[in-house]
Amino acid sequence: MKENISYENYEKNLKLQLESKRKDLDIQLTSVIPGQFQTIKLYMWLCTLIIAGNITILNSYIKITHISIFVIILFGGSIASLGYSIFLSLIALKSNNMIAFPQDQYEKMSKLNSDNLEHTNGINAMISSVLDAFNKNNKIINNMSGDINKIYIALIIGASVSFFAIIASGTQIVTGEIIMSDNKEKIVKPTPQTGTTTPIIPKTRGDKPQQEKK
Repeated sequence: MKENISYENYEKNLKLQLESKRKDLDIQLTSVIPGQFQTIKLYMWLCTLIIAGNITILNSYIKITHISIFVIILFGGSIASLGYSIFLSLIALKSNNMIAFPQDQYEKMSKLNSDNLEHTNGINAMISSVLDAFNKNNKIINNMSGDINKIYIALIIGASVSFFAIIASGTQIVTGEIIMSDNKEKIVKPTPQTGTTTPIIPKTRGDKPQQEKK
């Protein structure tokens, strides 16, 4: 009787462990991993948006004012850093898309001996399957955490360089407009030539105006 009670308690403890690990696995599959994928996709689209904005601003900048090598280098560095971030995002999405699920234990359970430990061994087999899936997913989560950190750093660098490039290009455009305005003001206007008509000098009241003698 005591032995049966001992087995029952042991099985209850195994069931508690199985239920706990299944909940942890569910959190991985429904929350953690999808959240990481969404974060990577968000970073990737942000990079794409900033690159498109950089190209548009650079194109307008070249049309408005003369080309500055410094500003072009800034925009180029920003686009390169953001492009590297997109590249890392694609690699991360491709290399971490094999999510693990618990394997079917039917065949293994069918070969268990029919004794007092049959149910206990079946629970252990399920726990082993869940733990195996949990550990594989945990490796995926750790790998994606490192990838997300690299993607974020490249994104921040690219966005910061883009910010300075926009300021530099805007400053140069404003400076160029001020110089052009100053140059226009310095243009000497042609002085009007004297007319050929003789001015009329008015006399006292009642007198008719007479022309000034030459």
